[in-house]
Amino acid sequence: MYKKYTIPLSIFIVFEHTNTVIWTSEKFYNNSYILYLNSIWFYGVNIYFKNDVFLSNSTLIENSAIDNKNNQIWVKKQADFFSANILLFYVYFFFTIKTKILLVSAYNNTQGLFYSIDKIYKSAGWLERETGEMFKINFKFKLDNRRLLLDYSKQEHPLLKEYPTEGFNDVFYNFFEDQVISNNLTVVEL
Repeated sequence: MYKKYTIPLSIFIVFEHTNTVIWTSEKFYNNSYILYLNSIWFYGVNIYFKNDVFLSNSTLIENSAIDNKNNQIWVKKQADFFSANILLFYVYFFFTIKTKILLVSAYNNTQGLFYSIDKIYKSAGWLERETGEMFKINFKFKLDNRRLLLDYSKQEHPLLKEYPTEGFNDVFYNFFEDQVISNNLTVVEL
């Protein structure tokens, strides 16, 4: 097992207890691993990443989510894990072992809160604020919950599939009159 994988053997012993699925990517990047992790284990695994000898020199590169609402073909193949409507993913880079690890975890809007890791990784503060705002994800124990991109008065989440792509008004800037004009939108179906 150790010859097959390049990351330390201790990480596989930890992930055996959490019942994760580990995929390795040999076509795209040799040192990339994808781990599907239950949301219960997510915070504990991040603490392990920061406290382990080989993995402590790491950084969080990216955090985002995927709305899984109408993706029925993928849900049928992995029904036990992907039955949630949102998949959260976090991409880490470990400098000592020169490896990328992608953690994927499921999130339901009905389950409530997802544990924030901005106390563990400082870069997670900004990334989780953006993900929470765009995908309607509530992070538990978040240090800063202010909105980044959208107006405070509106409770909308534009990257969800239920978000309407066409509004009731057409708003544009008229250069000739030097003002913003709002027209009622008329929809013609053929």
